Amino acid sequence: MLAISRNIVILFSAGLILLLVGCEPAKDTVDSESSINVSTANKNNATLLASMIEKRQDFELVVLSDGRLLSIGGRGVASLVTSAVNTTEVYDPAADKWTLSGHMNEVRSVTSAVELEDGTVLVSGGAAHQRNATSLTEIWDPGTGEWTIVAPMNQAREKFGLIRFADGRVIAIGGSDDIGQHTPTAEIYDPATDTWTIVDSMGENRIWHTTTALGDGRILVTGGGNPDGPFQKSAEIFDPATEKWQYAGEMSVSRSQHTATLMADGRILVVGGRGKRTTSEIYDPVTNSWDSVADTTNPRAEHIAIANSDGSVLVAGGTGNLQSMELYDPISNSWTEVGKMQYSRYRFQAYKRDDGSIMLIGGQGLETALAETEVFNITLSNRTQDELDANAESARSGVQEVALNATPTALPTATPLPERKTVTNEGMKFNFTEAIESDPSGTTITPLGNPVKLAIGQTVISPNPDSGMAGIFEAVVSDDRESGGTAVVKIFIRMGFFDQGTTDVTLQAGGEPAAKKLGRLWICVTDLEYDLDNNPIATVTIFKP
Repeated sequence: MLAISRNIVILFSAGLILLLVGCEPAKDTVDSESSINVSTANKNNATLLASMIEKRQDFELVVLSDGRLLSIGGRGVASLVTSAVNTTEVYDPAADKWTLSGHMNEVRSVTSAVELEDGTVLVSGGAAHQRNATSLTEIWDPGTGEWTIVAPMNQAREKFGLIRFADGRVIAIGGSDDIGQHTPTAEIYDPATDTWTIVDSMGENRIWHTTTALGDGRILVTGGGNPDGPFQKSAEIFDPATEKWQYAGEMSVSRSQHTATLMADGRILVVGGRGKRTTSEIYDPVTNSWDSVADTTNPRAEHIAIANSDGSVLVAGGTGNLQSMELYDPISNSWTEVGKMQYSRYRFQAYKRDDGSIMLIGGQGLETALAETEVFNITLSNRTQDELDANAESARSGVQEVALNATPTALPTATPLPERKTVTNEGMKFNFTEAIESDPSGTTITPLGNPVKLAIGQTVISPNPDSGMAGIFEAVVSDDRESGGTAVVKIFIRMGFFDQGTTDVTLQAGGEPAAKKLGRLWICVTDLEYDLDNNPIATVTIFKP
């Protein structure tokens, strides 16, 4: 069995990781007076608690063995390109109070963290400076609140899974590296020797996948992919006894930024994902098989899901500014809306408190990142574990057990990217303001249509980091304008929080600006010149006609 922190259930937030705080469901309080057969909740009964000190989305949350919570990094209100923070804060549930703790040595968002056996907290990877993945690893001391740098991972990672084994070691799984490439690799950290060791790789490259600890200590990984596709359908299982991966079949649909939650009966409920998914399905580790179940009321991605000891699973929030919450009941195979949060949220965290209530923390709200925290009360049913196990066994009736492959097999092609046309500026007239110099920090945030002079490696963002476009001047591929040819400028593009890769913009010898349409915005190179040391300076603007 995996080590657990208190009697808290596993909670999975927004398809990314994935604080693992337990491998068995919590023993929640039960209303002995209730005769109902499903969990219930009073409509709109979420109550506000003390807010965090900082607004945070895409942050990590660790439930400490002493009952406190540690909130780590994330993204707040943008003032720089990353808007990521290096701050941490501790929540005391007895006092309902957040207190700032030590600062990490690097800003981080979409990072991963676990509590180690000695009560310290290991944080590794994440999106750091200019949202590039990092391999930096640090350990937090709960006694001093300070962070200490330890051995880095062998590979930079963000949007990856991190789980602690029963023997105290920690495994990092998949993610995106420092040049934006998705990776199938995994590596194990040994706190006793402060070393990371590369182990067997998955059969597929994965990002925004789920990592779920099964009851026998193995790890189930499902889906993954960029938020705009392609998504993945496949699943794999890591066995810590052999340190090998096995192919675990396919989900009914491809998914990314979904949730995968260990239920009280030992099966895994998978919910939602990008692409307006309402579908849900269950993986049974006993038969290594998948079975579709009822659809959710609302499509959900970047939501949270938490299991209850009566077999139900609560999901809440998600992209599209969802406030709603709904419960899945495995015995009736149905979803029921149970209320609304005080705030719409996605990219947030949650955990099950000792009294069975669910605490919802931070995330992205309707207009900005949130510091607000609220608690939601659920009245659980009086089902026994025997009833839940019997229901799971009944679902297995007639299902043929599928053998796990010894090694990952060739997997079907993932959902293809939608067709995209490159739209250029032919026939377009430009009327931009005079170009400004780049900010000394190397990152200039400016309104749409304002050209900025960039040296290689510098960035322009318009109109803001969260919802706009970022263009990073990477290189001059060629420049033959003096002989009547063209100049090709390579720009790396981010849309909001997501990397889109590089695009080449071609300037003609006549000096006219060149632009490309990328989604709802355009990137334009209005000029390419050279300084006294022959270093290229590209004038770049992001605009919307």
